[in-house]
Amino acid sequence: MCVIATAVIWGKQAGDESVRERESLIARDMVVSIDRILDNVVTRRRVELRSLPGQSCALVAYRLAELKTYVHYVRAIDLVGHRRLYCSSALGPIDVPLLDYLQPAPSGITIGLAAGTFNQPDTPVMPLYVSTGPDTGLLYVVEAAYLADALAHGVRYEADHVVLVVSNTGALNNSGNMIPADSAAARQGTRASSTRWAFSIAVVAAPEFVSHAHWKYGLLAGAAALLVNLLIAAAWLIAFAPRRLMLAAVRRGLKQGQLHLAYQPIVEIATRRIAGVEALIRWTHPKWGPVNPGVFMVEVERSSLLPRITRFALERASDEIAHKTKVRPLRLAVNIAPMDLERDGFVADVLAVNQKLPDDITLVLELTERLLLQKHPRTEAIFQRLKAHGVKFAIDDFGTQHSNLDLLGRFPFDYVKIDGQFVRQIDKKGYELIRAIAGVAKHYGMEVIAEGVETAAQHEALRSLGIPFGQGYFYQRPVPVSALFVDADTTAQGASVVP
Repeated sequence: MCVIATAVIWGKQAGDESVRERESLIARDMVVSIDRILDNVVTRRRVELRSLPGQSCALVAYRLAELKTYVHYVRAIDLVGHRRLYCSSALGPIDVPLLDYLQPAPSGITIGLAAGTFNQPDTPVMPLYVSTGPDTGLLYVVEAAYLADALAHGVRYEADHVVLVVSNTGALNNSGNMIPADSAAARQGTRASSTRWAFSIAVVAAPEFVSHAHWKYGLLAGAAALLVNLLIAAAWLIAFAPRRLMLAAVRRGLKQGQLHLAYQPIVEIATRRIAGVEALIRWTHPKWGPVNPGVFMVEVERSSLLPRITRFALERASDEIAHKTKVRPLRLAVNIAPMDLERDGFVADVLAVNQKLPDDITLVLELTERLLLQKHPRTEAIFQRLKAHGVKFAIDDFGTQHSNLDLLGRFPFDYVKIDGQFVRQIDKKGYELIRAIAGVAKHYGMEVIAEGVETAAQHEALRSLGIPFGQGYFYQRPVPVSALFVDADTTAQGASVVP
């Protein structure tokens, strides 16, 4: 019995040491990954960027936006003067206190963590401030999502959770969520600190690994190893089976006619005349009922099912609007994904639909930016060819995801759709932000559509700003084509007026 007890104690101690070594290894690897990201941010175009602070935004805004395109991992680069952000690579002229992001050191480089920015308050970022003079500096707004992706690699190497900790400002976990720096999750496990940047990484090993380590050094090593292998296999099935099942259900739904379209008008704000409609894909499952598009379209856009869904939306929308509505002229907006622009046959699908539309219906392709739109010769050629046939392009949800000033400069969009979150804040900070976006759009020869208009006050504020088009529940909710213009009056000119 004494020997067995000794063996059990030794096994427990050896297992604990194995766990600490694994946590330390993962933590050091994560430090190297985050170091590499931050080093890349501050070294790219370093000399050119550090020459800009102190200069007028009107003179250097374009150059700032251009230089930002060479810097990976950042949402924006802002110029700082007298502790205020006065020029943004994404939005142009701004006026935001630097202290909203971090407390800068008197000189050198300071990093922090913030729950969001003034224009995206719910999306965490790592502000990185580089002092370039007594009262000037650069603020790199690093996307926390990239940092979380790097931390998530630790989970693949048998960590339960990985946390990036910046003293006195907060912590970021591998799911991309901000947590307090003094929380239990940030204080547990094994920690490794960067020698170049003011952060540390805390790692807690996954329960499966801890169990495996203890059993490996105990009397039941063989049984424990088998259990861990079974757990890993189960975790793999749990992680990937739902996606396969979802796509299979969408595929069946398309074949069985469960997918359909709803339409929401796009209105001239000054007159409330209907200028166009957006076709929105809907799925009503016989057992689940209505399925949120945000649930299944994210998976569809990353799968081989995307061409069939896009083709369905184009063909169904063009047929219903052309044959079941009378309001003319009209713009018909259909959503596409960046991956559509990379597949063979997309241009042919669009042109086939466009050729069947009457001359007084204009096809508009709305790009949803869940995935990053890359600029390369093939994409540019698709834009040029389709625009030559009268097809127009809109960038959807501008100001979120990957949509920013760089995107407007790189692609010849016809319309910019301002995301509804900014319209909802129009009585606060949203008013000036929408004015700024409208100014940028006008600079590039694009028209603005405000999404998510829900109240008369928002409508009037947008009209005072000179925003030409609006869309939202205030005008009409998405409805089947049969109910699209039922409540609309028709003028002598044949244009429809929203009540």
